[in-house]
Amino acid sequence: MNAVRQRLVFLSNIAAPYQVKFCDALQTHFETEFWFYEQLTDRRPAWWRVPLGERCKVLGGSVYTRRLNYVSLDVFKQIHRFKPDVLLLGGFTPFHALLLRYARWLGIKVIVLSEPIRDVDDEDAGSDKLLTRASAPRKTELFHTLFQDTDLLFAMGQVARDQFVDEFGFRADQVVNAPYPIDIDAHFDHPLRLKRPCDPIRILFANRLVDRYQPLVALEAYRQLKVDYPHVSLALNRDGHLYEACRTFIATHGLEDVTFLDQIESWDALHLVYQSSDILVLPATYSNGNLTIVEACASGMGVIVSHHVDNVTRHLHEGENCFKCEPTAASLASALKRYLDDPQLLWIHGAMSKQHVAHRQNRVTATTYRALIQTILPSDTKGEHDHGQAHAARRSDASSTRHLEGEGERDFHDSLRLPTRQSGSSRRRSVLLCELARP
Repeated sequence: MNAVRQRLVFLSNIAAPYQVKFCDALQTHFETEFWFYEQLTDRRPAWWRVPLGERCKVLGGSVYTRRLNYVSLDVFKQIHRFKPDVLLLGGFTPFHALLLRYARWLGIKVIVLSEPIRDVDDEDAGSDKLLTRASAPRKTELFHTLFQDTDLLFAMGQVARDQFVDEFGFRADQVVNAPYPIDIDAHFDHPLRLKRPCDPIRILFANRLVDRYQPLVALEAYRQLKVDYPHVSLALNRDGHLYEACRTFIATHGLEDVTFLDQIESWDALHLVYQSSDILVLPATYSNGNLTIVEACASGMGVIVSHHVDNVTRHLHEGENCFKCEPTAASLASALKRYLDDPQLLWIHGAMSKQHVAHRQNRVTATTYRALIQTILPSDTKGEHDHGQAHAARRSDASSTRHLEGEGERDFHDSLRLPTRQSGSSRRRSVLLCELARP
């Protein structure tokens, strides 16, 4: 007799293409739907828009404000229709805190997925300062109070896991280090880079042109190298508020062989950008281990990242398959010279990188999610698994290692019968929901 498959919903801000594809991978293990507040925003290029298929949907009536981020009443209707067993929420938000209470009342297991929370007003800011009890005692208390009943927390990397336990006060057995889904299957078909001295080499700055990723540092390093290495070229992402500043820098210094990635036609063609590039650079002042790094590794590229890039210890090993630098032009240029002076390192590093990120393919990540989620689901015969029995499995690092910022808060008292009787604890949480929504 075949067991009935559990139903899983992942709720996230926008329909990122890699999440849409991950929904397909999860179908092997769960009856899965992905719901999004919006399909796309102006922060992402038009080619990010992909067909959603039958299992992904954009919620109706989503409202966004800077203070509350996204809120949608339609989520209650969708929960009533699909009747999920597990609700995976993208981010610590006031609205998700409300959904947590509602879902638990319905008997739904709830998981919250999040990157580390920085102590910044703008996600593009360059600071790597994380939210701590010392810097924001009230806010860290709010996170714990509003989400302490979460069945499981998926921390995107060890830095996030440490923050959630040490600074927010969640139980150690409540937080697991989980991988973020990524679409890299096509990248593994790319050939390794076989380069001789003076062969053309293309440097790739794949991340958005924003302060924390430092595209102007990459341009300055390129300027310093171009005279002695005329065979190098540079390709830059097209999106981000520093685009005009980059154009001005290029014109001011008369830089040649610099292009912007403005000819990408579709998400499925994105991997070709990596195939035609040789070295990824990310001189970031802060990064939680961007997916571009994993994409470059799967493609077999050389990789240079700053020491301020977190969540890469499993797949980046300095001197073995990458070089690391300080987030300065001089340090980045010095690291680039190591590849340019010895281009056979591109082949050596690329081969190692492909091995180091094989576990990030969607089918493997989906299996990891199944194993983690099964620890909070009822067993076939005895109801709930004991949390103590699952503790050892949860402590293992399931991650190799964007985009989950705050959403909103509303009070819904009649749609699908939210419980209205409030204990003292419930009244306190209602007050805290409003407080967390403050700018």
